[in-house]
Amino acid sequence: MSRFTERDALRGDEPALEEVERECFSDAWPGRFFAAEMEAPRRYCRVLVDSGGQLAAYLFCAWQYLDLHVLKVATRPGFRRQGLAHSLMESAEAFVVREGGETITLEVRRSNIGAQALYSTMGYSTVGTRPGYYADGEDGMVMTKMFTAREPLYDGYEHEKTG
Repeated sequence: MSRFTERDALRGDEPALEEVERECFSDAWPGRFFAAEMEAPRRYCRVLVDSGGQLAAYLFCAWQYLDLHVLKVATRPGFRRQGLAHSLMESAEAFVVREGGETITLEVRRSNIGAQALYSTMGYSTVGTRPGYYADGEDGMVMTKMFTAREPLYDGYEHEKTG
């Protein structure tokens, strides 16, 4: 990872983001979508660039109450299998903890077994399906990871305190 630098996505990154997006997705976002996300409130938008300044991977997220929802995560084909998506997801997880969030949620194509395996190894659980979620009609698998344990609700009983 040392040959990559992580930073906020910046205005001016749109052409590179759009290029990687077209390389990675059949239903690619145009650059103006990335620009809108960078300018919107309550967003977490990160990129990884190599030592030559080439954009290698990106992650775009939006807060939905206490859940950080992953909108986009991608690694340029020539940079895959180097842990870049894993690194960006770890960065998002650290951000959620720092900000007092409770979960990260994402959708992943039913056919994208590799991404599902990555998220599973990172502690994400499949919690549902969004039928026909993608433009081509493929289902989206909803995966979530919890970061905080909620205090149990008062159950009406007095409990002995220890310690």
